[in-house]
Amino acid sequence: MNKAQAGNLLLVLFLGLMAGAVAGVVIDRLLGTVFLSKFLFESPVNFELYIVKVEIQLTPASLIGLVASGYLALKKG
Repeated sequence: MNKAQAGNLLLVLFLGLMAGAVAGVVIDRLLGTVFLSKFLFESPVNFELYIVKVEIQLTPASLIGLVASGYLALKKG
C-alpha cells in the first residue's frame, strides 16, 4: 500500500465515521430514541495543535459507519 492508497483509505474511514454519526442522529430523531446518538465516553477526546483544537466524541452509529466504510473500502480494493 503506497501513500496515496493509505491517504484515500483514511479519508474514506473519516467520511464513513461522519456519515454514520449523521445517519444515527437522523434515525434516532425519526424513531424518537437516543440509542444510536448516545455518547460512548463522558468527555470527548481532545487534540490540541497549537492554534487548532479538535474534539471527537464517538457514538454507536459513528462506529457502525466506520466499520461499514472500512469493509467496503477494503473489499473494493
